[in-house]
Amino acid sequence: MNENKNSNNTSSTNSKRKKKNITILILMFLLLLCLFIVQCQLDKMKQEALREQQQTELEARQQHILDSLRQLEKAKADSLAALENARLADSLRIADSLRVADSLRTADSLRLADSLAALKSNVNRDSIRHVRDSLNHVRDSLAAIETARQDSLKRANDSLATIEKARLDSLEKKRIQDSIRASDQVPPTAEITPPAGRYYDPIKMKVKCDEIKCKTYLSIGDTLHPQAADKAVDYNKTGSVFFYAEDSVGNKSAWEEAKYDMASDNICGKNAYPVPVGGKTVCVDAYEFPNTPDENPRDMVSQEQAAMLCEQAGKHLCSIDEWQAACRGKDNFKYSYGDGYKQNKCNTNTKTVKRSGRKEQCRSWWGMYDMNGNLWEWTSSTSKDHPNMYLVAGGAWNTNNASKCTESKFSFYPQNQYPSVGFRCCK
Repeated sequence: MNENKNSNNTSSTNSKRKKKNITILILMFLLLLCLFIVQCQLDKMKQEALREQQQTELEARQQHILDSLRQLEKAKADSLAALENARLADSLRIADSLRVADSLRTADSLRLADSLAALKSNVNRDSIRHVRDSLNHVRDSLAAIETARQDSLKRANDSLATIEKARLDSLEKKRIQDSIRASDQVPPTAEITPPAGRYYDPIKMKVKCDEIKCKTYLSIGDTLHPQAADKAVDYNKTGSVFFYAEDSVGNKSAWEEAKYDMASDNICGKNAYPVPVGGKTVCVDAYEFPNTPDENPRDMVSQEQAAMLCEQAGKHLCSIDEWQAACRGKDNFKYSYGDGYKQNKCNTNTKTVKRSGRKEQCRSWWGMYDMNGNLWEWTSSTSKDHPNMYLVAGGAWNTNNASKCTESKFSFYPQNQYPSVGFRCCK
C-alpha cells in the first residue's frame, strides 16, 4: 500500500512539473511573439518617419523652387511696371507740353511766337543731339560686337588652319615614311660584340646595327626567346647565340649565329692565348707588339730586331704555321672572322695604321686581334724559293681583301725596316 501511494505521489509530481514546463514554454513563445510584433511596428514606424521626412524635404525643395519662380515673376512684373510707368510719364510730359503750347498760342500768339520758335529750336536741337548720341552709342556697340565676332571667326579659322596643317603634315610624314618603306627594301647589317670565339672571362654581349634608329635582338641557344640587345647582356656560357636587327621601316636581317666557348683557365698569362699547332699548344700574343690593347703597334722594325725583341720578352717570333693557325681559328677560316671578306671588320681599307684592338670584330676564334690588315707581320719562316728572305703575313691597312690569313710575301729582307710591317710574339 505504501509503495502504491508513493508511486502515485511521484506520478503526480512529474505531471505537475511537465505542466509547469509547458506553461513556461508557452509564455516564452508568447513573449517572443510580442517582441517580434513590437519590432515589426517599430520598423514600420521608422519607415513611415523616413517617408515623412523625405516628403517634407521634397515639399521644402518644391517650395524653394516656387519661391524662386515667384521672385522671378515679381522681378519681371516690376520691370514691366517700371517700363510702363516710364512710358506713361513720357506720354504725360508730351501731353503737358502740348497743352502748354496750346494755352500759350491762345493767350498771346503774337507775343509768344518768337519765344515758342526759339524754344522749339532748342528742344529740337536737344532731341536731335540726344538721338544722335543714342545712334552713335548703338553704332559703337554694333561695331564692338562685329569686331568681337570677326576676332572670334579669325581665331576659329586660325585653329582650323592649325589643325588642317597638322593633319596635312601628318599625312605628308606618313606618305614620306611609306615612300621610304617602299623604296628601302634592304635589311640592316647586325654584328654581335664581342664576336664569336673562345673567352676566359665572362663577357658583356651586345648587338650593333649599321643604321640609325635600329632595333637589335638576341636569343640564347635558339631563336625562340629573342630579347632586346641594345644594352649589354652578361654572358658566361658555352654554346650558340642567335641575333638579328630591324631598321626603322621594318626591314629585318636574317638570324645569324655566333658560337662561344667559355674556357676555364688560360695557361698563357696576360694578353696571350693558347693555340693548337701541329699537335702542340703555342701561346700567341693577342695584339701586335708591344702586345698592349689600344696602343700603337710597333712598325719600322727589321726582322732581326723583331726576333730580338721577342727573345727579350722570353718568347720567339711566330713562325708562319703558328701565325696562320692563330688567324684561321678552329674552323680554318680564310679571314679571322669568317670565309668572306668584309670591309668594315678589320683595318684593311684606310690610309693609316690603327691602335691595337680598336677593330673589335677583327678577332680570331682563339683571341688574336688585327691579324688581317693593320700591319704586315714578320715571321721567323723563310721563303722556300728564296731562303734569304723572310715571310710576312696578314696584309696591311690598305690591302683590302688581299689580307687573308694565308696571305704572305717573301720580298722582305731581314735587315730592312718598313712603315707597314710589324710583328707579334709566340711562346
